[in-house]
Amino acid sequence: MTKSAVEKLFDSVSAGLRPPPVLSYSDWAEQEFRLPSTSAAAGRFRPWKFQRGILDAIGDPTIERVSVIKSARTGYTVGLVAAIGAIAANDPAPIILLMPTDDDARGVAVDEIDPAFNETKALKGLMPVGRYDGRNTLTHRVLKGGGSLKILSARAPRNLRRHTAKVLYADEVDGMEITSEGDPLKLAEKRTMSFPDRKIVVGSTPTEDGTSIIAVRYDESDKRVFEIPCMHCGEPFELMWKHLDWVRGKPDTAVCVCPSCGGVIEERYKPEMVEAGDWRIRNPDVKKHAGFRLNALISQFSNASWPNLVEEFERAEKNGPTDMQVFVNTVLGQVWSASVDHINENQLMARREPFGIAWDHEKSAWREDIPEDVAYITAGVDVQPDRLEVVLIGWSLNHRYILTHHVIRGSALLQTTWDELDSFIGTVWRHPLGGEIGISAAAVDSGYLTQTVYDYCEKVQGRKIVAIKGDEGPRPTLKASTARRRRRTATLYIVGVDQVKTDIALTLPLEKGEAKSFRLSDVLDEEFFIQLTSERRTRRLVNGKPVIKFERIGQRKAEALDCVVYGIAAKELCRFDFANRYLELKGQPVPKASLKDIVGKLHR
Repeated sequence: MTKSAVEKLFDSVSAGLRPPPVLSYSDWAEQEFRLPSTSAAAGRFRPWKFQRGILDAIGDPTIERVSVIKSARTGYTVGLVAAIGAIAANDPAPIILLMPTDDDARGVAVDEIDPAFNETKALKGLMPVGRYDGRNTLTHRVLKGGGSLKILSARAPRNLRRHTAKVLYADEVDGMEITSEGDPLKLAEKRTMSFPDRKIVVGSTPTEDGTSIIAVRYDESDKRVFEIPCMHCGEPFELMWKHLDWVRGKPDTAVCVCPSCGGVIEERYKPEMVEAGDWRIRNPDVKKHAGFRLNALISQFSNASWPNLVEEFERAEKNGPTDMQVFVNTVLGQVWSASVDHINENQLMARREPFGIAWDHEKSAWREDIPEDVAYITAGVDVQPDRLEVVLIGWSLNHRYILTHHVIRGSALLQTTWDELDSFIGTVWRHPLGGEIGISAAAVDSGYLTQTVYDYCEKVQGRKIVAIKGDEGPRPTLKASTARRRRRTATLYIVGVDQVKTDIALTLPLEKGEAKSFRLSDVLDEEFFIQLTSERRTRRLVNGKPVIKFERIGQRKAEALDCVVYGIAAKELCRFDFANRYLELKGQPVPKASLKDIVGKLHR
């Protein structure tokens, strides 16, 4: 045997005895991990650049904590499952995966973890999948080699006391409730205390400023941001919503504008810019706690294209603050900064403008100073024992005008009082564009003299005058009740008062030049503004979780606020077409809609 042959033999034997190279989590995931066939991108996992940074921090033994404040559509959950796989395949350890609810725990087990372990060759047989016994259940598995995976619900924190883990993964922590048994996240962290090399990974889409858990965790970290280089000047920047530009109403025109050179970047360059991007640490003084912030603008999913996101933004902007909060949280990955500061009546009185509708007793005629851009009017009616109070809301493309606060004196038991209301709602006024304008829809509160309100509305609901009842909680602005009618003769509509009051609280402080602002008539008196500002948004603990509640200030009356709420809700009874409405008010012919246009509106 020649020397070279002997050397080759020893080289071959030593290569076989040499331990495999230690792979980072991102390298292991790219080489071994497979996305299940049920995934939109089934097959080999090719992590995006920003996913690689998060995975490598999760697998870095020098980092104890990882906190990720994120949007949806960034592949975070897939990354968590890949990290679980990397542990199972390379260094089995006891793992707790903490989810907000029982359904979330079961869902991630069935839809994410089991398929991944089934279809990834390197994970096959390392954990029971689909077969359970005394040692294994759907959410409690033993890993081959000494580890375990326990998928727990934050709603049953008592379960945490029976488990310990070296690794804690907590997903959607802002959706976890603090129960009487304590904060489930803190309880889960205590279960890792016996491991000096523990790992705690916390991620979530954020919620409101002041209540978001993940926002606090990120602020405590080294605050990493993902920056992409401009294709024109090469300067790196964190892609944020303010960097997008588009023609209003045309999402397909969306482009990115570099904040350094002003260069216009089309979305087709996004994949290569993201691949060339990297994480930058903004708080280097913090050690052992890596924090990551990312949004959907850098996502490579097709439904996260810039035109799609712009379309979602314009829809949320149109629908109001509640939808806008969802957009900010789940698309931008940012906390919703909703001011809870109270604007007072004096500040609002100073903003009154010379317009309005009011009966002039001396002239026995209406003052009908209606702003030119008001295209529609809705009414909110509050019923009191000795009067009916009505507020008129004028609607334009960009503003809401409170045109009047009209009080009809007389017992609500008398038919003459309701006849006067009906006459008022049926009034038409001269519009400055030349035509006439009336009330398009009205909502009448049925909380007092319920049957009387039903009887009136039953006669006039064909004119979009409806009986309503306010209800708290997460409800749509206006929805027909499905409860049994019994003696009720008119359709009852339920108003989601919290949603409308949130809208008012967020937009009432806006100045008159800002979109969605309230414009205020000079016919409104001080008492109206005292009542309009009669409630304050506050944060209170409900079932241990901070939530926004509306509380009455002192002994203030609230009829004006209620009327404004109802008038805003009445808009949901209408379909506003501002372009054609302005033509009508000018006395110009309105273009006839084609069959294609009608079908398009029905499917919109």
